[in-house]
Amino acid sequence: MPPTQDWRARKRDETHQRIYDAAMRLFQQRGYDHVSVGDISSASGVSVPTFYAHFPSKEHIVMPIPAQEEIDRILMAQPAELALGDRIRSGIIAWLAHYGPEERSELLDRWRIVIASPVLRNRAAEFERATAGLILDALRQDATPGGSPVTPSVVVTASLSAYTQIIMRWAEEDGRSSLEDVAETVLAALRQL
Repeated sequence: MPPTQDWRARKRDETHQRIYDAAMRLFQQRGYDHVSVGDISSASGVSVPTFYAHFPSKEHIVMPIPAQEEIDRILMAQPAELALGDRIRSGIIAWLAHYGPEERSELLDRWRIVIASPVLRNRAAEFERATAGLILDALRQDATPGGSPVTPSVVVTASLSAYTQIIMRWAEEDGRSSLEDVAETVLAALRQL
């Protein structure tokens, strides 16, 4: 990367982090529902259009949707011979495992905000559906000709609902149980269906 692009990328990353930090501080101080995009922009020293250049909405600060490339990478790493439900559950475990200690701390902070806000609790289902769509897009590449389109949709939707339950339960317990233990409990319940 040429020095100019490297500088621009670094500057963009710094601005992104500054917006994120200001938003999280305001959400923790005032509560998510009492903070506007204008408040976040002002606290981070950027304009409202700059905020939107970094985040599509304030919801995306606490509930970011993974990139298609991340979904593809996780799914491709799961053994293709597994049944779809097992493959998705294995992908969920792999996704959770990719969080290091610092990322887990940030994840817990974000989901504490989500569970404290009725608006965000409801919006979590929309983010869940958007992520399910990304997974279904990745699975379409592997689809067996003539296979039922309903089965993957049901399996992925149920699995993503379980993922949301994992994170919410973990946050409701304030992270006292390990993320893996909560995941195992929730995914075991899903397997019994």
